[in-house]
Amino acid sequence: MQLDKTRIAIRERELLEIYDLALVVMRVYWWKIVQAIAITAIPLTFLNAALLWSMEPDLVVDDTAGAFLVYMCCLIFLEAPLAGLPITMLLGDALFHDKPDWRRMASGLWPVVPRVFWIVAVLRAILPGMGLALIASFEDDPVAGTFLFFACCYAGILRGVRPYISEILVLERNPVFSKNKDAITVGRRSSALHQPNFGDLIIRAMAAGAFSVLLTASVVMNVFGLRGFVFGEWNWNDMFLFVWFPCALWLVVAFMTVVRFLCYLDLRIRREGWEVELVLRAEASRMKEVAG
Repeated sequence: MQLDKTRIAIRERELLEIYDLALVVMRVYWWKIVQAIAITAIPLTFLNAALLWSMEPDLVVDDTAGAFLVYMCCLIFLEAPLAGLPITMLLGDALFHDKPDWRRMASGLWPVVPRVFWIVAVLRAILPGMGLALIASFEDDPVAGTFLFFACCYAGILRGVRPYISEILVLERNPVFSKNKDAITVGRRSSALHQPNFGDLIIRAMAAGAFSVLLTASVVMNVFGLRGFVFGEWNWNDMFLFVWFPCALWLVVAFMTVVRFLCYLDLRIRREGWEVELVLRAEASRMKEVAG
């Protein structure tokens, strides 16, 4: 591994350049990215189906089918940071290696799991949202559905002002708490990275939100049309609602995770001069090898 010879050129990029680069990354690593998203998306899809299964008998009713689609969108929106963690690990490894290796990626991951559970699954409303979706699926509970909407708003605001918490957890692996007063905890690292760029992060979050909505609509309609032309099914049956629709949403999650990772690199370059740090660390490593 040579820190100054990365697979992705380390330099500042404009937002449109980042989206263009994300398409290139998707093309180069598409199979690895599919594997990575499948690790979390498959079990989460089964879990979401179980949470909303009580609505299945009434999906022939348009109102119930509409509520089902909304609840499924809410669940996958909330679960997106958790589902994208394997992709983040993959891209972090692919940045410095020609061939990403799952064993190398997973090394040292176990100590991070409790932090991920607490910060991503609990504090970012994934588990509470699942509970609200389960309650809302029974009797079409409007109160639980309303709270689920507010949970999504809360999670969206957090992602707007603190978007790179997943990268901090699984790539930088800072501790949540430390007895050492000088230790860089997750909170300190997050504040140092995010607070000075609050305005830029909000603008990028708004752009990402608008783009995600358009991309989701496009992918869902293309999946619906492809299914119709191939299988001759032009209705909203259980197969589409429980399988094809979530798959389309997970594809959007995968792409936006790649975009977020590239935005994270761009922010570190702009804020911390990361490209200079990598060159210095590479030279220090070479000098150590020569001296050794």
